[in-house]
Parts: sequence; structure tokens; C-alpha cells
Amino acid sequence: MSKFALKALGGESGKFLSHAKNEVWLQTGNQGVGEVFNIIELPKGRVALECLGKEKGKYLSHTLAKLLLQDGIQGEGEEWICVDKGNENATFECVGKETGLYLSHALDQMWLQRGCQGEGELWAKERP
Repeated sequence: MSKFALKALGGESGKFLSHAKNEVWLQTGNQGVGEVFNIIELPKGRVALECLGKEKGKYLSHTLAKLLLQDGIQGEGEEWICVDKGNENATFECVGKETGLYLSHALDQMWLQRGCQGEGELWAKERP
């Protein structure tokens, strides 16, 4: 288990994946635990992104091709494949029914992008 804030790269540089206020969104700057996740290693090379702070016990989910926070790991909808791109940068691909979709911050929005198309799907892992 490792604690990281996930910083957007490319056009959204300086923004972070946030779970604050029980929502998934891009936060300008790292404001605290609302932007920090426990990255939990799972079998088959998969990971889960566990929230900290008020949302502790919730996980970043891609269930039904939507980004949301889910109570606990319910299944593949809360599992991701983290691909190391070097220099503490990574992409996160969905597994299960959403295989082929990636965690994206492109166009200043949080969503799932078909394929890894560029910096909009690239995240810098920063230690809090």
C-alpha cells in the first residue's frame, strides 16, 4: 500500500484527482487528504484506489463506465491496471466490462477515455 496524490499532466497540469465532498473531480492544487489515495496492490497486477479522510472506506470506481466512489471493493469495478510510464508517472486502465477505458482528465473533466490517447490519461504520482 502506498499513499499518493494523482496530479494531472498536460493541459490540466497543477490539478489533482479529488475525492473530497464525496465526489470525483479535478481540484486545483493538492489541498490535503481529499486528494490523497492509498494505492492498494491486488492480485493479477491490479490496484485499487482507496480514499482517505472523510471518504475513508470508499474506492474510486468505474462501474457502468462512470466514475464514482464505491463503498469497499465490490468487484472489478473498483480494480485498475496501473501502468508505470517512468518518472513516477502512470496510467490507470479499467478492468472487467470497462477494459480499454482509461482514467482521464482531458478537457478539464474527470471521465473514462477509450484508449490511452495522450497526456490527458497520464498522472504524476506525488507523495503527500
